[in-house]
Amino acid sequence: MKLNKILTLVGFSFGLAITAQAGEEASGKHVIAPAPSCLWSWFAGGSVGKIDGDDWDEDIYTLHIGKERKCAGESHSHAVYLEIGLTDDDLEYKVSQSQSGSFFDIYSYDIEIIPITLNYKYEDVLINNINYYIGVGAGLAIVDIDLSVGNSSVSENDTVFYGNIFAGLNYNVSETCEIYGGARLIIMNDFKGLDSPLDDEIHYELGARCNF
Repeated sequence: MKLNKILTLVGFSFGLAITAQAGEEASGKHVIAPAPSCLWSWFAGGSVGKIDGDDWDEDIYTLHIGKERKCAGESHSHAVYLEIGLTDDDLEYKVSQSQSGSFFDIYSYDIEIIPITLNYKYEDVLINNINYYIGVGAGLAIVDIDLSVGNSSVSENDTVFYGNIFAGLNYNVSETCEIYGGARLIIMNDFKGLDSPLDDEIHYELGARCNF
């Protein structure tokens, strides 16, 4: 008797559930689909570039590592990454030490600049495997200066604000790796009484990165 009552109760419950579902469908109510799943993945890469300007015309190298957020069913992505770069230059000046100009000292500057920035990048599909990206970064630049005058030399260092605004294109070589090329506008404060040679200069670059 107990078994019959249990079976009857289970059957009645299923009947109510089916009736309720049919009522929802008849009234035009639909079950809301879950939001698309989003995943964060690590990536790393680097670039070789050129700063082409009146005050600084030298190569620059960068390495970066960060995380990218992609959602199922969406073509765009967001990324945040830490980047470190390196560029340097040797500057030499001849300064006259007499009224006739027959004697002079040679002032030699060896300047090394290491920018470290935290960057944000927005990326979306342009066509097929080609994407476009835009972004912005801010941080600091470590500046090392070696000054030589005649037979004497002195070393100085400074830390100043460094930022960049960038845009470019990338090509997806595979599901996890891409190559990219773009340009950045550099924003950098002066250091040690010298005008910043990188401020308002353009940084052109080619690079690659892979997700893992």
